[in-house]
Amino acid sequence: MAQSEDKRKKLLYILQYLLEHTDENHIAKTPDIIAYLENTYEIVVERKTIYTDIKLIQDFGAEVDLE
Repeated sequence: MAQSEDKRKKLLYILQYLLEHTDENHIAKTPDIIAYLENTYEIVVERKTIYTDIKLIQDFGAEVDLE
């Protein structure tokens, strides 16, 4: 898959990570999300980008808390 296509799907990948790896007792940590994107999809992102992406996911209506 082309990297530009992966980047467009980044929000979905983050949401997928949150749904699969978090619950009320397990909060997502930014470094874990960054590592997941890099190791699974070869998408390199900066910490600031994750915060922006989480905000977009929250604006969409998902209840997401980020440590």
